[in-house]
Amino acid sequence: MRGLRIMIWVNSHIGRSVFNVVLIFVMGYFFLRRREARQASREYLLRVREVYPDALGQGPISWWSFRHFFIFGQSLLDKYLAWAETPDGIKMTPEDEKKLFDFVETRRGCLLIGSHFGNLEYSRGIAHRHPEVTINVLIYDQHAQNFAKLLAQGDPDSRMNLIQVTDIDLNLAFRLKEKVQRGEWVVIAGDRVPVGESERVAEVVFFAETARFPIGPYVLATLLQCPVFLIHCFRLDGSYRLGYEFFAEEIGADRKGREQAYRAFAQQFASALEKQVIRAPLQWFNFFDFWEKPDSSGTDASEK
Repeated sequence: MRGLRIMIWVNSHIGRSVFNVVLIFVMGYFFLRRREARQASREYLLRVREVYPDALGQGPISWWSFRHFFIFGQSLLDKYLAWAETPDGIKMTPEDEKKLFDFVETRRGCLLIGSHFGNLEYSRGIAHRHPEVTINVLIYDQHAQNFAKLLAQGDPDSRMNLIQVTDIDLNLAFRLKEKVQRGEWVVIAGDRVPVGESERVAEVVFFAETARFPIGPYVLATLLQCPVFLIHCFRLDGSYRLGYEFFAEEIGADRKGREQAYRAFAQQFASALEKQVIRAPLQWFNFFDFWEKPDSSGTDASEK
């Protein structure tokens, strides 16, 4: 918390330019000290370069990896600012904007599946533009608790609620269903396996190789029985772009075909995510071996 507050103070009292200079040294420290994160960043960027040769510019992969760390540091400040201030200047395509406005007018609840790509906190702008919408964000990462507290302090009256969870049990599912029935929205990440949930995964193709994606979002959608959308928000050409894609009117699967159905949904999500990530590959923030096989290490990748 102290480190986060110092960086926020630097930005508020001295400016973003000085913040960026300080951030070079801060992220340089983490780049040198966090070997596993650095290696994961390099392997991810090498994979991007192999599958999409034009996605990254020229230069050594270590330079791009440091930029990956640096942009992550910038995103932390943006996350706080998106919470403490009213997000503005967010761009949407006319098609996505129409889909969003049309659905808001129905006053129905829904499930939004996001990811660790870009800055999903800027979706708070939806709650600002549409006062009737309440958004509930599920956070699995146990290390995000301090940051969540800081965000809540930034705007305690926000209608975007952070819900810290370690697992989606029936009690939580029923609470969320009540929220959806009241017309509230629920956001869940679809690109990271929570700690302790290594069995509830589907192996799908992501950047031309098999990766494990959680099936939790689709299990939850089955219980909620509501429309499902994909949402992403990332910086492009100096401003944030908010994407809003229809995914399914409802998700349901019988017991016999449930595993295959969830895998198909996970693949659909992974393909849609890859299509967005490649537009700004340095803004995908999963600093662990995302393609690690379950038996290749004694440590679950989600714990790193």
